Amino acid sequence: MNPKGKKPILTMPEEWVSHAESDLAIARLGDGKPGVLPQQICFHAQQAAEKALKAVLLFHKIDFAWTHDITELTDIFEEAGITLPEDFQDAGDLTPYAVESRYPGYWGTIDEEDVKEAIELAEKIVKWARESIAG
Repeated sequence: MNPKGKKPILTMPEEWVSHAESDLAIARLGDGKPGVLPQQICFHAQQAAEKALKAVLLFHKIDFAWTHDITELTDIFEEAGITLPEDFQDAGDLTPYAVESRYPGYWGTIDEEDVKEAIELAEKIVKWARESIAG
């Protein structure tokens, strides 16, 4: 944990993608397992997408906010003139899984289809990020 008021030290984009791939692996492992809440699976899918996007921003030396808001991150790409794949248009739908759904009392319902869509979208984003930083 970082001391209050201190900004985390940025590392290499490859490290961010590795963390994204790890979160994606955790999401896949939890999918369909008894005792694993769907919101936890979606949380890891969101984290994978978030870290993958941040890896590409880091690769391009573009500053980004320390946010979990995927839409905010994709807006940074647009402002920088970097075109994201068209099938990332719904990436912002992953944002509520970052915070709200992690705790009891989440107002939404997350079903099997939501889990499937979250994992599939995260897979696309992580794959794109890995390819993008490979040059």
